Amino acid sequence: MTKPMSRRELNKVRTREAILDAARIGFARDGVQGTTMENIAAAAEVSRATLFNYFTGKGEILDQLVVEMHEHFFARMQRCRAEIADPAERVRVVFVETGRAMEAEADRLRPIVGYSEMGWNETGVMGRLERLTVGFETLLDTGSVATEEEAHDRRVVAEMMSGIFIGMIHNWRLGENYPLEERLGEAAARIGRMFECPAT
Repeated sequence: MTKPMSRRELNKVRTREAILDAARIGFARDGVQGTTMENIAAAAEVSRATLFNYFTGKGEILDQLVVEMHEHFFARMQRCRAEIADPAERVRVVFVETGRAMEAEADRLRPIVGYSEMGWNETGVMGRLERLTVGFETLLDTGSVATEEEAHDRRVVAEMMSGIFIGMIHNWRLGENYPLEERLGEAAARIGRMFECPAT
């Protein structure tokens, strides 16, 4: 049984969430460069000293927002893996729901996606990319024991999915009118056909 949080712990959680919410709104309205730590503290209704007790700077706040964005995506992926039997339909739902969710929160998510893309030049990028590719591999799992050739084909398709997914989100970040949900849906349909009818 989970021990209930004390009032002090609950207040800490609420303060942290207030700071993150204030940062999301500020980044969406004024951009990352245009939002200061002082702006965030004022919007969260905390002192500057309190803010720095939780986060050392905007970079650390953005890191947390990126983690939350990624975890929401992987939770969606896990849910689809558990609830949907057909691999092609799993891919479709994950791609379409992700596009729809990102379009609905475009103002708030674009700055976070932009910051996340800056990290693709860092040494940790391979771990992030591998996690994404392995996640896509799980969507393609049919539940039966795969031959070596089938496992290889699945890996290749998952790597292609990662490239397509990342590329389309990048296009959406740069293009205000880019139809992300539509494009991801079209890509998912083609990926599904590829997986169902492998080359012989």
